[in-house]
Amino acid sequence: MKGINHTGEILYREYLDIVRDLKKYLERKMNGSSSDNLSLLEKLYREVKNCQRCSLYKTRTNLVFGEGNPDALVMFVGEAPGKEEDLQGRPFVGAAGKLLRKAIRTVGISEKQIYIANILKCRPPKNRDPQPEEIIACLPYLKKQIKIVKPKIICTLGKFSTQNILNTTTGITHLRGKSFTGNGGEIIIPTYHPAACIYRPPWREQLIADLKKVKMEMDKILSGV
Repeated sequence: MKGINHTGEILYREYLDIVRDLKKYLERKMNGSSSDNLSLLEKLYREVKNCQRCSLYKTRTNLVFGEGNPDALVMFVGEAPGKEEDLQGRPFVGAAGKLLRKAIRTVGISEKQIYIANILKCRPPKNRDPQPEEIIACLPYLKKQIKIVKPKIICTLGKFSTQNILNTTTGITHLRGKSFTGNGGEIIIPTYHPAACIYRPPWREQLIADLKKVKMEMDKILSGV
């Protein structure tokens, strides 16, 4: 009897694994994700996960690659992982991430429509600013993510993301809320980094206003206007 019960438990666990895999597959289908794009992102992740192009690999807990719909209409690009992101290996899950995700929901954007990534894939010690050599080493990975996902809109979050995506030295306060056209024809809308909005509460209204512009452009694309 014990042997029968043990066999039954194994079969039951295998059944649960099949159900979970099927559920994940259906979720990807419902989100409109492309198996090709998903495979390309997974391949890129395998390329990046052991990266040692700069010294940040020595202090990271986890690489923070990015996450979201592989066919996202909108890509949000931040600066670098923070403490919580480094611990979880996911982008924008700390205080700033919660503020951003709440703001995204507030303007009516579904997280199923977006992909989130950062300029840097590893956390700078003590959340210091990214250094030029770190950006040079890591930016090609982000460019590959953009090339794979092919977002119609890129929302850059903060100074470093905006200046590197737009190849400019102009400050974020002069660029936020405006629309630019990227090399691939995508619309680029800069806004404040949500972390800055934590320390400067008045900026939160401007963040919401900029995200409303993102939503407006999304609606135009979806309606074929």
